Amino acid sequence: MIEARGRLDRVEPSIVAALALTYFLLFSVLSVLRHLTYHSFGSDLGLFDQVFWNTTQGRFFESTMSLAQPQPHSYIGDHFSPIYLLLLPVYALIPRPQTLVVIQTLFLALGVWPIYLLARHKLEPGWPRLVWVAAYFLFLPLAFINLFDFHELSLAVLPLGFAIYFLELRRPWWFVLSLASTFFIKEELPLVGMAFGAYLLLGKRDLKLGLGVLAGSLAAFLALIRVIIPALGGGSYAYFASRLAFRYAELGSSPQDIMATAVRHPGRIAHLLFQAQKLKFLAGIFGPVLGLSLISGFAVVLVIPTLALLLLSNYGPQSAFTSQYSAPLIPLVIGTSILGFARLRPSIQRPVAGAVLLSSLAFAYLFGDLPFSRHFQAANFQTEPRYAAFVHNLDLIPPAASVAAENNLTPHLSHRRYIYDIEFEGTQHAEYLALDFATFGHDPTRFEDQERTVESDGYQEIAEGDGLALFHRP
Repeated sequence: MIEARGRLDRVEPSIVAALALTYFLLFSVLSVLRHLTYHSFGSDLGLFDQVFWNTTQGRFFESTMSLAQPQPHSYIGDHFSPIYLLLLPVYALIPRPQTLVVIQTLFLALGVWPIYLLARHKLEPGWPRLVWVAAYFLFLPLAFINLFDFHELSLAVLPLGFAIYFLELRRPWWFVLSLASTFFIKEELPLVGMAFGAYLLLGKRDLKLGLGVLAGSLAAFLALIRVIIPALGGGSYAYFASRLAFRYAELGSSPQDIMATAVRHPGRIAHLLFQAQKLKFLAGIFGPVLGLSLISGFAVVLVIPTLALLLLSNYGPQSAFTSQYSAPLIPLVIGTSILGFARLRPSIQRPVAGAVLLSSLAFAYLFGDLPFSRHFQAANFQTEPRYAAFVHNLDLIPPAASVAAENNLTPHLSHRRYIYDIEFEGTQHAEYLALDFATFGHDPTRFEDQERTVESDGYQEIAEGDGLALFHRP
């Protein structure tokens, strides 16, 4: 038995690397196919592709789609993501939307490595270590995020995993470097940094490092939303003001209002939390790992900021494991679950590891987006014949022309300074319009009404197909 464990211990890194490579190849193909078959979205992949492409053209982070603002503006006014500069050389070599989804897949595939290292550090040699590798790849949000265009939050999975690992390894400088790197991914991640500071104070009893991380994270968050984003974005942090009032309307229109409501009216908090969709979300996040985060001691505080942002929101996608918002929970929940698992008596660790594997497989099959999952949609990776017959007409649009297109056509036209998603920015009197009746649930009557409307606005149809049309304003 000891000899067998020794052999497994030696080959574990190779097994993990093979699984990560398999995942990367499979989901790179699926992500690219999803785009090429016209299932990607302008409000996501098209927006980010325009930002990257504009930057390669000397228009630093310029967009006409973020914040639903049709005039050219800085994307930094929406989100603080200088991590894109690290990805830009790769994109410049292959300036395509496909490049972004492949980069995202690489980051998510590599995200398993700190999870494995944490399991290797905290657990005795044996197959339970590999169970946590499997739990990572089976975790519900992972595949959904990977197959939902490109989003900056997915890039945080890898460094957050390393932050937990280096903290448990007692390597403070590497821990701080890993955590601080996430602050360059999106402005809300310093809130997770504050949770790490609290864990250091409560769980590690490290006063100096804990207070430093807590204060540094709070200072970074305030600096980003109050100083850096308004300065670099050319105005106030509009996203913070408008989305806060919309998504957290039941609690207040400012952080101060929300905190006051939480203290004075806890019933409103309970009303927001105990909703069917949010309970399903919690079950999908903690069910596969048997809720082991809850017995991880003070480490459980690591998941609180992200959960609070998601569960207290009125915006449905934030409390759904099918969207990108839950990306930080992938390393945080699995990492704290490993810490909780390590606290179990050795005699029950193997049965519990087996239960984690079975639970992860069951949740992945019943609710996931892996190829073997019950709800996996193969049609999302197949091209409808009508697109194959029509898309050559899009070549009629000059590269410098302004274009307004339907959501699923925008990512294929985003290499231009003026591109608008009709669903969010309207037509903006663009020179060309690309229409698709998929927007109306393939309803030909509503599509014909849309065609008549744009014709009355001075547009002329220059190409048409099965539920597709291209218009030009002379």
